[in-house]
Amino acid sequence: MNALLRLFAVITPLALSACASLQPSAAAAVPAAGAVEASAAESAPPPRDEDNPAIPHQQLRPEWFYGLLAGELAAQRGAAAQSAETYIALARDTRDPRIARRAAEFALYAGQLQSASAALSLWLELDPEAETAREQLIISLLRSGKLVESRPLIDGLLSRQPQRAAAMFVQLARLSARQTDKQGAEQLVSELAARYPELPEARFALIAVAAEANDQPTVDAEFARLAHIAPQWDLPVMWQVDRLRHQSAAGAISFLKRELERRPQSSIDMNTSYVRLLAGEKRFAEAEAYVRSVQGRFAGNAELLHLHGLLAYQTGNFALARKQLEAALAAGYSDPNTLRYTLGQLADEQKQPAEARRWYLLVDDGDNLLPARVRAAQLQLLDGQWQQAIDSLNELSADPENWLRVIQAQSMLAREARQYDAALKILNGALAQETDQADLLYERALLLDQLGRSAEAEEDLRNVVRQKPGDAQSLNALGYVMTNRGVKLKEAQGYIEQALKAEPDNAMIQDSLGWVLFKQGHLAEALQQLKASYGKMPDAEVGAHLGEVLWALGRKDEARQVWGEAGKGAPDNPVLKETLDRLKP
Repeated sequence: MNALLRLFAVITPLALSACASLQPSAAAAVPAAGAVEASAAESAPPPRDEDNPAIPHQQLRPEWFYGLLAGELAAQRGAAAQSAETYIALARDTRDPRIARRAAEFALYAGQLQSASAALSLWLELDPEAETAREQLIISLLRSGKLVESRPLIDGLLSRQPQRAAAMFVQLARLSARQTDKQGAEQLVSELAARYPELPEARFALIAVAAEANDQPTVDAEFARLAHIAPQWDLPVMWQVDRLRHQSAAGAISFLKRELERRPQSSIDMNTSYVRLLAGEKRFAEAEAYVRSVQGRFAGNAELLHLHGLLAYQTGNFALARKQLEAALAAGYSDPNTLRYTLGQLADEQKQPAEARRWYLLVDDGDNLLPARVRAAQLQLLDGQWQQAIDSLNELSADPENWLRVIQAQSMLAREARQYDAALKILNGALAQETDQADLLYERALLLDQLGRSAEAEEDLRNVVRQKPGDAQSLNALGYVMTNRGVKLKEAQGYIEQALKAEPDNAMIQDSLGWVLFKQGHLAEALQQLKASYGKMPDAEVGAHLGEVLWALGRKDEARQVWGEAGKGAPDNPVLKETLDRLKP
C-alpha cells in the first residue's frame, strides 16, 4: 500500500467516526407503479477500494498530509463547505478519486451544489467507471436547475442501465420545479419519455415538466394516458392535487373528481383525500354523499368510517355520527384516543353527561388526555362531587409537562364549585413549589381580587409584570385592579395604555381604559372608550361600566336601556348587580 493510500485509510475512518452524518444525501426511494424503485444513489454499487486501477500510486507529500488533516478538522468544527474546497484542490493535485469523492460528500452535506458538481465531475474524470459519481452528479445538476447540462449523463445512464429508468424519471419529476429553462426541460423530458411509451414514471416526469411550462394540453393528455396504463398509481395524481390545492381548492376538487371517475379501482387514500377536500370547503353534503357511494368498495375501512362519522357530526346527524365513529373504533382506527375524545364531545353535545364522561375517561394517552380528563372532572362536578373531581386530576400532575395545566384546571374546578378557599389553597400549594411561576401568580391575583383582597392581588400582578413586562393581559389586569381599588389612578392608566398599545383592538382593555378615565372624572373620554368596547363585546361588565358613565352624565334613560340589554345575557353578573344595587335606577 502506497503512502497516500495508507494515510487516507487512517484519516478517513477517524473523520467518519467524528462526522458520521457527512455522507452524500441519497435520493429517497419512490413508489413506482406497482412496485418500489430505489433511487439511483441508493442502489449504486459501493465505491471500490485500493484494487481500483484509477487510484494513483504515489508517495505522500507534506502539503497533502496537512491538507487532508486541515479538511477533516474543519469538518469536525462544522465548516463542511470549507473542507469541500480544500479537498477539491487536493484532488486536483493528487489526481486521487477518493479525495474527490470525499470533497463531494462535504459539499453535499453543506448544501453547496456548485462545489458538489465540481467535485463529482472531477471524481468522474479521475474514475470514469464510478457509477455513484455519475448518478450523484445527475442529481446535483437537477437540483441546481441544470437539466439540459445533465442530458449526456442521463443518456449514458439509461443506455447502460435501462432498469434504472423508472427511478430516473421520478427524480426528473421531483426536481422539475427547480429547472430554470422550463421549455427546454419539457422538450428534453419529452424526448427521453418517447423511448418509454408504456413506462408510467416517464409519463409522470413529462406531466411535471409540462405543468411547470404551463403546457396544460400535455398535462391533460398524459394524465389520461396514465389512467389507462397505471390506474392504481396514486403518486402523480396526488402530486397534482397538492399543486392545484395551493392555487385553488375548487380546481383541486374538480381535477381529483375527474381522476376518480376514470380510475374505478382507485385507492382508499385518493378517495379519502377527495372527501377531505370537499369538507375543507364546507361542502359537507357532497362529501357525505361521496362517502356513501364508495362504502361498498371499502367496507369496514376505519379511515372512511371515521370521516363519515365526522361529516355526520358536522351536519347534526348525531345518531349516525355515533354509529360510524364507534364502528371506526371497532375497525382499529389508528388513533383510538382521538376517536374516544370525539365520542365524548358528541355525547356532551347531546346532553348525555354520564355517557360523555365514560368516553372521556377511556382516553388514556396523547394530546387529548388532559382535556378529556378535565372535562370528565367538570361533569363530575355537576353531581356535587367537587373534591373528587379535583382529586381525579392528581395522577396527571406527576408528568412535569402537565403539572402547570393540572394546577390551573384544579383551581378552575374549585372556583366553578364556588369553593374559593379550596381554589386559593391549590394555588398557594403550587406556588410554594414554584414561587414565582407567573401564570399561577396571575391566576391567584384574579382569585384574590374576587375575594376582596385587592392589595394582595396587586402585589401578585406587579410580580407578574416584572417577569413579563410587555404582556398586555397582565398589564391590563394590574391597571384594572388598581382602578377598582381607587389608588394611584394615573399609574393604573399608564399600565392600561401600555396594554392597549400592544393590543389596540382589545375590547377588554378599552373597557379598563374607559373605567380608569371615569374614576378620574374624564367622563367624555370614558364614554368614548366604553362605547367602543361595548360595541365589540356587549359583555355585562362592560355594560355596567357604560351605564354608570351615562348615569353620571345625566343620560339616565340610556343607562337603564344599556343595563337592561346587558342583564339579558348575564343577570347574575356580580359587577352589574353591584352597580344596580348601588345606584338603584
